[in-house]
Amino acid sequence: MEILTFVILSFGLGALFGAPWVPAFRRDFDELFRLAKVGPETNFVDLGCGDGKVMLAAARAGATVTGYEINPLLWVIAWVRLLPYGRRAHVRLGSFWGRQLSQYDVIWLYLIDHHMPRMARTLERKARPDAIVISYMFSFPKIKPIHQTYNSQIYTGKSFTSRQKSDKIEVSKSRKHT
Repeated sequence: MEILTFVILSFGLGALFGAPWVPAFRRDFDELFRLAKVGPETNFVDLGCGDGKVMLAAARAGATVTGYEINPLLWVIAWVRLLPYGRRAHVRLGSFWGRQLSQYDVIWLYLIDHHMPRMARTLERKARPDAIVISYMFSFPKIKPIHQTYNSQIYTGKSFTSRQKSDKIEVSKSRKHT
């Protein structure tokens, strides 16, 4: 009974703080990695890395990869899968919220709708303007991607600072007229 409770709580943490674990499709990686120019010089992060499948694909493309996972069971699976990549692969047990993102060239995330506004604010503060942000399945409200595939959107870090500035300008203009 304790094992079942542990498993349920582990998967519940992911659902509460990011998204429930749903695997990404391998068939999408090649196109997204080509568009994001993932390769040997890339510092790649997966926010909510699950079983490490996306990190593994990025590491195979030559990238240095880091992943954050809050579910201890999925963390162990990802950690074991990435062991062959040694110092080029780091799997961290814990939440990605509050982490620094400025060192990453490519930021991969697979969140759900209600976390996207908070993530947009986080990226505004913590992502480099030239970083590539790949949002798998879910889009950011009011932010135009630089490229869209069948099920993903690609943004730059600058996309988030532009949105925030234009939203602030609209607010200040509307206050002047009242």
